[in-house]
Amino acid sequence: MEDSFYIKVNGIIYEVIDEEGTYTIFKMGSEYMQILKNKNKKWMRIDYKTDLPIIEENDEVEDVGAAIDWVLNAE
Repeated sequence: MEDSFYIKVNGIIYEVIDEEGTYTIFKMGSEYMQILKNKNKKWMRIDYKTDLPIIEENDEVEDVGAAIDWVLNAE
């Protein structure tokens, strides 16, 4: 597991931990969701019960993913 970093999306601060392509997102100090980017470069949330990606339109996941891309491309 790598060091975490912080992003701000729509006025909310998220902590992000990169776990080999899967990103664990913390919101207000608690684990909030896990996301990953598929081969079509679409960000998807991972279901906690099944550990499978959920195919859905989710603006928050897309916004958080775009912020992660911005941070990683800036490094």
